[in-house]
Order: sequence, then structure tokens, then C-alpha cells
Amino acid sequence: MTVTESSSAPRTIEFVTVKRNLPLTWRSYGHWWIEMDGEESYGWWPAQCPVGVLQAFKGTGGILNGMGVTEEGTSNRDPNHGLPADYEFHPVLISEKTDDTLRNDMRHYAHSFTGEWRWSTRPTMNCRLFQLDLFDAVGLVDGTGNYHTRGEGCPALRTPRRVAARLTGRRRWPGNLPRPGQRVGDISARRS
Repeated sequence: MTVTESSSAPRTIEFVTVKRNLPLTWRSYGHWWIEMDGEESYGWWPAQCPVGVLQAFKGTGGILNGMGVTEEGTSNRDPNHGLPADYEFHPVLISEKTDDTLRNDMRHYAHSFTGEWRWSTRPTMNCRLFQLDLFDAVGLVDGTGNYHTRGEGCPALRTPRRVAARLTGRRRWPGNLPRPGQRVGDISARRS
């Protein structure tokens, strides 16, 4: 470890940029990815594109960075790498580790991950839960002031959530995202 490299926590990780695009009703499912050092990035994609609405809800295989599905996706670069996003921020590391260890942990997680891709009103694996599960695995969190970047969930369900909030006086958290402070692994274990 060099003198300038820190292993303390919590600390903001400037070499990692979290990027999140919001879904647009009937036009885009949105996309979340994470960029590291401006050179590499990781996101979870459906194994076949384009994905129709029925297939999105039914599910399909998933693949890291859209490799083999898009021309731009490689093993260490998401097709959206370098593009601006609706939300961009640097996450906070909450476990003590060096920058190099964090980089290696993120690479290992991304390259060892397998699973489906699905859009649902309940938590299912897609680019959003991939990113949140990566956070859990390596010890990152959104950090103060960035939790709102997770969005309001499926835009098609926005109106029913608002109506329910007015009737009950409580904000309804989107059912397809973990609640604040809830780990992705806790959702998976609960569903099994």
C-alpha cells in the first residue's frame, strides 16, 4: 500500500462513478452501470436485444455489459460507458479496504455474476439490482444525498403509488427496489 492510498472507511470513492438512467414509460427500461477509473465499466443486460414488453416481464438470460448482444459491450466496458446519465455520483465505501482491493473486488463480482434479466414490479435481477448487489458485495453505499437517484420505480405504476400515498398518508416505496437500508441479499433470501 502506498502512502497516499487509504484503507479507511467511510470515504467517498472518487475513481468510481455510479450512473443511473431512469425508465421512460413505453420507451426505455432505463439502465444503471458503474464506471471505474474512466477506463472500465460494468452493467447487467438482457442476453438478447431488443427486449419486448412481454419478454421483459417474463424474463430472459442476462449478460455482463451486453457482450455479444451489442457491438459496444466488452468484458470490461458497458455499452453506455462514458455517456452522461440522468444521475451520476461517487459512492461511499463503508468497509475498510484499499483502492486496489476495491477495484479487484468489483471486477471479481462483475465477472463471476450469473443470472437472469427481468423487469418486474417485484425485486428481480436486472441492471438496477446488479448494481445494488455489487454495492453490497464490495462494501459501497449510495452516500448522503444520492438515495433519490434510485428513482420512483416503474413509471407505469407511478399514478397508483401516488393515489395510494394520498389515501394512506404514507409514501409507497417501489416494490421492485430494496427499501432504504435493506440489502439485496435479504430480498433474495426472503423470496426463496
